[in-house]
Amino acid sequence: MSTEKPKPSSDDVVDEILHHAAQAAVSRRKSTARDHQWSRELGATIDARLAELRHNLVPADPPPETTKPIRASTLAMTRDAVIEAITRLTQSMGGAVQFAHRNLTRLSDDDLRRLYDLIDPTAH
Repeated sequence: MSTEKPKPSSDDVVDEILHHAAQAAVSRRKSTARDHQWSRELGATIDARLAELRHNLVPADPPPETTKPIRASTLAMTRDAVIEAITRLTQSMGGAVQFAHRNLTRLSDDDLRRLYDLIDPTAH
């Protein structure tokens, strides 16, 4: 295995010389107030452009889903009947049906009916 570095091309040599010359010029030069102002403006422009590009990477919000109307048969059910039907369905399906509400009595009648229509396999 050879540890020899490849010989630099003439472009590489010129690039290295220009890099060192630029560093030397910068180290000898004193920044002016105008240089500082230009630097701040450039930084602000770059920051704004980067923020715009990052914002463009975020997908747009999908349109809100519209809910289906509650079935007439579900609307005809009393509140207690809807809670009983939801409880019966969830028990009969084991762990296949899960929802965030542990205490169904805290949901509105409308929310209960929508939940029932959502999980009732005969509704679809």
